Amino acid sequence: MTDRTSNEPTRLAGVWWILAASASFALMGALVKAARPTLSITQIIFWRCVVVAVVSHGLIRRSGATLRPGHPGRMFVRCAGGLTAMFCFFYTIGRLPLGTATTLQYTSPVFTVLLAGPLLGERPGRRGIGLVALAFVGVLLILRPSLSVGALPLSTGLLGGLLAGLVYVVVRQLRATDPPSRIVWWFAISGAVLTLPVALAQGLPADLREWLIVAGVGLTATGGQVGMTQAYRVERASVVGPFSYATVVLSTLAGMVAFDETIEPSALVGTALFVTAGALLARSAAAQAPRAPTAQASNA
Repeated sequence: MTDRTSNEPTRLAGVWWILAASASFALMGALVKAARPTLSITQIIFWRCVVVAVVSHGLIRRSGATLRPGHPGRMFVRCAGGLTAMFCFFYTIGRLPLGTATTLQYTSPVFTVLLAGPLLGERPGRRGIGLVALAFVGVLLILRPSLSVGALPLSTGLLGGLLAGLVYVVVRQLRATDPPSRIVWWFAISGAVLTLPVALAQGLPADLREWLIVAGVGLTATGGQVGMTQAYRVERASVVGPFSYATVVLSTLAGMVAFDETIEPSALVGTALFVTAGALLARSAAAQAPRAPTAQASNA
């Protein structure tokens, strides 16, 4: 009884941290959608990366770690794949309802389960395959009302999810050689450097509103990162991981409230199926893996 009681505050803290992170990521998506009519994807990504790079650099210095990557080849794949996935995500946010775009991005853990077999030798088993199939049924139901926009936004969103899934696998390999703050910093600084020429050529944010939006995108991305780090630090991944799918639900609600987006009954059912299957997959994968509380937080 004593052990269970003593663990409850920590468990609640982990859940609250992951819910705060989910809210922060959902707000980031809403800010990106608000910025898209006047700012390019490159401009948004540049300023997001600048803010995250500054914060993560401070964390590295405070921890006494070096900036040198432990495995340069894997770090390159993580940065290139992550940046491309971010372009795909921000593009779909501008073309699809916010909840739909977020769902496509959150197919990444589903793809991770499929990629972990050939890349890490981790077979999902029958239960895992069944949950993957259920998750994709949910995705199909969610996408059904959006088929009129054409194949490009939908395929781009799925490509982003696939690339993010690949990145997650690489991050799991990198955790043996690099701390989370270094992985985040390299991703942010490489994104800022690569987008700098185009972002500057397109111009600085034009007014206070645009400056507040790009600053908000960076700060909410950082807040989500910190929340995830804390959640996985104080509680097991099998407990907090399923709650990360709250981002899909919160993004759908944000789209309805802030952008007058409607959700069809089939999409509502699909969201419920996808979130349930994804949460069960996250719990199952975390229960089978060795404890690594900050690994997931590397996926900025």
